[in-house]
Amino acid sequence: MVTEMSIGCAVFAAARALASWVGSGRAVTAGGALKPALVPEAARTIGVGCPAKVRRLSDVPEAHRAWVTALAAGLVTISGTRAVQDKNVAEPDITAWYAALGQVVAAQVTDPCDVDPRICCLVTLVVLTDEEPPLGAALRTAVENEMRVRRDWDWRAAGLIERHPVDQVVGILRDFGALDARLAVTALGEYARRELQRDLPSPITPELTAAEVLKRLATAPEEDADELLWRWRIPDDPRSTSLVDRLPELLWAAGEASPAGRVSVIEAVAARGENSEPLWQAVRDHPVLGPHARQLLGKADSVQDRRWLTIDFALAALERYSAKDAWYVLKDMMSGDLHADVRDSGHPEAARLLKALPTASLRIPVYQLKISLFGGLWRRVLVPENYSLGALHRVIQALFSWSGDHLHLFEHGKRRYTDPFYPLENCGDEELCRLNRALPAPRTKLTYTYDLGDCWRHEIVLEKILDPELDVPICVDGHGDNPIEDYNPDYPEEPVPFDRNAVNRTLAECLTGQTVMRDRDDDR
Repeated sequence: MVTEMSIGCAVFAAARALASWVGSGRAVTAGGALKPALVPEAARTIGVGCPAKVRRLSDVPEAHRAWVTALAAGLVTISGTRAVQDKNVAEPDITAWYAALGQVVAAQVTDPCDVDPRICCLVTLVVLTDEEPPLGAALRTAVENEMRVRRDWDWRAAGLIERHPVDQVVGILRDFGALDARLAVTALGEYARRELQRDLPSPITPELTAAEVLKRLATAPEEDADELLWRWRIPDDPRSTSLVDRLPELLWAAGEASPAGRVSVIEAVAARGENSEPLWQAVRDHPVLGPHARQLLGKADSVQDRRWLTIDFALAALERYSAKDAWYVLKDMMSGDLHADVRDSGHPEAARLLKALPTASLRIPVYQLKISLFGGLWRRVLVPENYSLGALHRVIQALFSWSGDHLHLFEHGKRRYTDPFYPLENCGDEELCRLNRALPAPRTKLTYTYDLGDCWRHEIVLEKILDPELDVPICVDGHGDNPIEDYNPDYPEEPVPFDRNAVNRTLAECLTGQTVMRDRDDDR
């Protein structure tokens, strides 16, 4: 019954029509969307209007929705620069329906606080399940209030008018058959609500215990930890403007937590600098927290302590990301026989880490990146995939012969990263995000802005993933002279010609042997 409803919903009908239109092949962009020139014909195929000028597929939301659904359900596949219909794919079932719903929500709903837009979808379904659900402006207000109670939305959600996320969610849910014409929740909507409640993390509120907070932190990206802990501060207490009053409770709970949750707490406490010394003194002999405390007190002189800490950080990477990321942490913080060092670390979970690690040393793939600025100015460079965004920043500075004296930031989807020593609002630590996570596949891209006054915005595209290992980044090509970093029209300077050999000498001199993820000790 549910399968029949999923097949009959409007968005799947449009997705099947688009798949038939695609047939043996249609041109797509590097990001896997239809070429803009093809969008009007695609819109006519599914019977929707199209503006006179189309810059991208998302300019026609209905066509964009159907396209994302067709890809999610396997009705259309992408090979190289072309999309083709997959005539052998089975009729989409409820699992494909739910996967497509999630991808469309992620692609089309703009969240004002950059949280997972599926949370707004879940809350909307919950609110509409009430016996007398609010509609129109009342529905927006009810969802906004609930999102604030959950602490998913804050002051940034105030004054939402245009492209309200609730309106976007309602339109998607209706197209997917999760809501009927009266906005009543259907059987499909109930299924989506149950699955979303199971898949999405529960919100962090002040009422949670420290142990419950640590479980939530263990599943969250490292850069989200500060924001999540901020939500846990004591409510309605004018004296409590930070986590200071709750840090002892949190730190002691970290001794029983998983490594991912523990590391997040350790770094939150360490961020208080000298003010955290009494806390470290209290736990310096603790069997789990002790190595961290001694390190932060400057007393971790033993090889055993340093090995123990490395294993803790590697386990945290394993829990959050993958075995490959755990391996990269070990490579950053250890030398020699990594497997032997893990076995000899004395860490109680060393065996779990060894079981997850590859038996032989991993070959580190090489990323071929094209970094474009403006007016046909670009550089092509080969970089190991385990480099952090912070290391990539230093590579870019060398590519353009700049000094690094200005602020910068990376933007990856809705996330922003910068140098933690010069923090910018709503930005994560660029040293905590590796290229293999920021650019997971060819054709993915991110942006890099240098000098936030002049705003030199670069587009970084992963062109290829190559097999050979690389010790030092290599510039393989480029076009255009290096722009003057601090140009003064009163004292004009000629741009410096691009010299690939000079760039590679700089890369070799500056980056040979450089730790790709800044040492955790330096962060503290």
